[in-house]
Formats: sequence, C-alpha cells, structure tokens
Amino acid sequence: MKTAAKALVFLIALAATAPAQTIQPGTFKHIIIVVQENRTPDNLFGSSGYPCPMEVPFEPGVDIVDGGYGYFPTSNNQLQYGPICNTALPLSAWDPNLAKPKVIDPDHAHTGWATDFNGGNQDGFCHEYENYSVYGSTCPSYSFVDKSDVQPYLAIATNYGWANYMFQTNEGPSFPAHQFLFTGTSAPVAPKDSNNYYLDFVAENPNFNDSGCPQGFQQSGVPAWVGPTGNEFTMPFDECYAHDSLVTAAADCTSNDCDRGFSWTYYTPTMGIIWDAPAGIPEVCYQENDVNNAGKVCGTVNGGQEWANHVRLPDQNGYSDAPIFDDLFKCKLAAISWVIPDSQWSDHPQDGAKTQPTVYGPSWVGDIVDAVGNGMTGSTCNPPSTTNAKYWVQEPTLILIVWDDWGGWFDHVPPIAALQENPQTGYKSCDPTSQWGCGYTSGFRVPLLVVSPYTGTPSASSTYTGYISGPCVGNNCNNNKFPYQHDFGSILRFTEYNFGMPYIASPSYADYNAPDNQQGNVPLSDFFPLTTARPFVSIPTPKAFTCFQHFAKCTGATTYVPTGPDDDNEAD
Repeated sequence: MKTAAKALVFLIALAATAPAQTIQPGTFKHIIIVVQENRTPDNLFGSSGYPCPMEVPFEPGVDIVDGGYGYFPTSNNQLQYGPICNTALPLSAWDPNLAKPKVIDPDHAHTGWATDFNGGNQDGFCHEYENYSVYGSTCPSYSFVDKSDVQPYLAIATNYGWANYMFQTNEGPSFPAHQFLFTGTSAPVAPKDSNNYYLDFVAENPNFNDSGCPQGFQQSGVPAWVGPTGNEFTMPFDECYAHDSLVTAAADCTSNDCDRGFSWTYYTPTMGIIWDAPAGIPEVCYQENDVNNAGKVCGTVNGGQEWANHVRLPDQNGYSDAPIFDDLFKCKLAAISWVIPDSQWSDHPQDGAKTQPTVYGPSWVGDIVDAVGNGMTGSTCNPPSTTNAKYWVQEPTLILIVWDDWGGWFDHVPPIAALQENPQTGYKSCDPTSQWGCGYTSGFRVPLLVVSPYTGTPSASSTYTGYISGPCVGNNCNNNKFPYQHDFGSILRFTEYNFGMPYIASPSYADYNAPDNQQGNVPLSDFFPLTTARPFVSIPTPKAFTCFQHFAKCTGATTYVPTGPDDDNEAD
C-alpha cells in the first residue's frame, strides 16, 4: 500500500475512534443556516454500482449505497419484492426516458413517510410507481443525481465537512421541517398547556396560501396533525404557534422586541409559503404581545416590528433578488441567519417544467460559501481576499448547509429511532409524558455540509481535505451512533452553545433532544477539529452570485417573480 493511502486509512480509523471534540463558546461570530430542499445522501451524492446494493462513496469514509430492497413494478402492474438499483436522474428530476417526459417528484407527505418507512422495514419507497407502462421495471424514488449537476456540493464536502448521519427531526414535509429548524418543534403551543396539545405536532403542509400567520385565523383540518401514536387527525386550532423560537421569546418582549439579545435575519423568497417559518410565530408576525396589535397583518407595513426588522424578502427596501448577497456585500451579516432558496434555485424537483430546467441550486450554495470566505468584488469593507476576508478571518463564520426533508427519495440508513412502533430499533410504544417526540421523530437521513475555518483534515502536503463525521472504515460503516448522529436539534443546540443562549424550552424541543446532546458532548463539535484557522478554498460554481441578484438578466427572462415550492403534499 502506498504511503499516502496508508495515511488516509490511519486518519479515517483515528477519526472513527476519537472522542467527541470540544470547541470554545464564541468561536464563531456568525452562523449561517442554508436550507436546501428534498434530498437524501444516497440520492444527491450517490452513483451506480454493480451488483447493488453496495457502498459507492464519492470519497473514502462516506456512507453512500447505490440501491436497496423494496417493491418494484412488473409487466402486469404488480409489485415484486427484491433488490432495486439506483438509476441516474438530473437534479431537476426531469426524466426524458419516460413515455411522456416529466418531472419526478416523489410523495413526501407524512403519510408518504410512513409508507416509505413501512414499520421499520424501509422498503415502501415505490408505493406510487406501479405503472409499468410509464416507468418500466424501475422505481424513480431509487435514483441518484448526475455528478455534473452537483459539483459545487462535492467540492464543499471534499474540502470542508460532510455528515454521514444527519437526520431530519420530523417525519414529514417542508412546513414542519422549517418550523423545527427555526423553533425546535412543530407542536401547536408552548409546553405543558392544559389541553396537552404540546404532545401533538403539525405533520403535513398547510394549504399553499395559508401557511402564514393571519391574525385570528381558525380552520379545522389544515394542516393535519399527528399524535403520539403516529396517527394523523384534524384539530380545530389556530395555525399560529404561540411558542418561542431559537431567537425570540415572548417573556423577553420589551417595546415589541422579542429578541433573545442576538441579531438575526431570515431570508425567504415570499410571504404565504410553506418555507416561511417566522410566519408561524405570532410575536414575530404581528406583535401578539402588543396590546395594540388589533388590525396588524403579518408581513405588511402594518405588521409586527419583529417581522420588519428581521425578515428579508427579494426586491424590497433596496434588496436584490437574493438579499443574502446584499448583506454580505455591505457587511451587515447578522449573528444568526437562515437562508431559504427561491424555488428556481432550490433542489426541489422543478414541478410544472415542460422541458428540462437549468440547475441553479448548487451554484447558489457555492456562491454563498465563496462570498463568506473570499469576500466580494466591489465591497470596500469585505474585499476579495483569501487571507483577510472579513467573515472568514476577522469574524469567523460557520455555514451549515442542510436539506429540509428526504423528498420521497430512497436512503439506506434507517432513522435514529422512530418513536412509534419500530421493530428495527426495538420501539413498541412511547410514553409522550416522559419521552419527547412520540409519533413524529425522527425522520430519514438528509445531507449536511459544514464550512468553517476550523473544519477539515490536514494532509501531508500542508493542505486540507474534508472532515467526515462518523466515517466508514473500508466498507465497515458502524459509526451510526453517538456522537456522530445529528439532526435539526443539533444545529439549534450548537448555535445556542456558541452564543451562550439558553435552551428554547427544555425538555420539549429539538435542541434539548438532539441525538448528540448528551454525555457532556457539544452537538456538531466533532466538525471543528482544527485549533487554528485554515486557509479558505474557493468553490467553483457555474453561475456567479450576480446571477441570483438579478435573476431575470441571468436567465434571459423578461421578469423574475419570487416563488415558493409546490404544496409538497401531492404524490407524483
């Protein structure tokens, strides 16, 4: 074996046995949470192999498999059980090989999750693809994205940080997932309410235009709820959730400001969409705690001050189509930022496309990374520099890139523990009064990429390669355990740790219950093994950040209209 190969094997083996790392509070002056859409690691980063299923990592130590077992269609439109190999599909999910070319958008409602999970067998992903005449003897949910579409993601993973075992916290689609990423729950109310509503979760997306927070809105059955048994039901309850978030707390409100003392910004494409997490918080939406809040309408000039101060929409108040780049350019980056894509540069299958769409999502993410690490051309406070970029050297910044849900795509790694009947992990029942998350946690694996000055693995040539959390040693992928299991709560808890913030409302929220938040471990801390800042390595992208600032000019269209996703509930 060559020396370099021996060193690589040694580093991987060392990482596999190393204890959890620690990092000092306050290391990062800024944390950016970039939220992409609807993918699993096997789907977004996989490739073909033969025979399947087998490990096909894009670099040593990565846990990626090229297929699995399930039910696939036969010539008589019946489902037969057996191994299914993943097949190639563009990131847009446009499949030109079908009798009528179309976008593939697998079912990813909560009910679809339960069918995919199939009582712990994890073999129900083909439940909507029984039509042999349309799909042939394949199941589109078992697919991998063309490598040419995701080169920026691969560059980020191989240069910075990759999580083998990151899971969405919830068992369902985007709206509740974004609630978990902003507030740590999709429960309807604060913990220990007299009706025990805090034991239930919003399980599905609301109607497309109802996902904001209209004052006094009452409706039965939208969205669907799930109880501790994992069964859905309807509840005549306000869709606005009167609870705290990572950055706001009703008890801290002074002068209509409910901030917890840290600056924050939420970048979202438009109001009234399921990616609009702050719209689910009445204090943020329309100043619920203001005795003079009558008549205030969320997201308008007559709305809440919290909304006006912290939510950034495209093409408003002097911002371009992609406000995150404007604030990076002007050096106005908040301490904590959530960055939500427009549908046209999300990784969501491009529903409604009549021809194969252009792929923009990986460029958008890579451009954010480059703007942080390289500075930006024309910026006087943050000029391009790999040695003195404001947000890499002067004010170290952590970028966490996560996908909000599995999108209906197959992944071979089972959830950490679905707290309902789950023979694969030993669960037969769950006591909701003593065990958080009964009936709705945890979900399938999703990708997580980590970029920071303290993330990476030194090599013999004084350069750096990517760090892998929970690495495989050869084909032995046995690190799917503490402290290498992460979920949305891990992101929240590390942010709290870094900035010295308390739990949102322990023990009833995801931050407290993060799988790596135990035994004195700091969640996500294994991603920061470096004690001194490393040089920044640029991420090559097909589209520059200016493409997203003025999207119509970039695409040759006449106009650009910011849009959210589809309703995410419909099966393909």
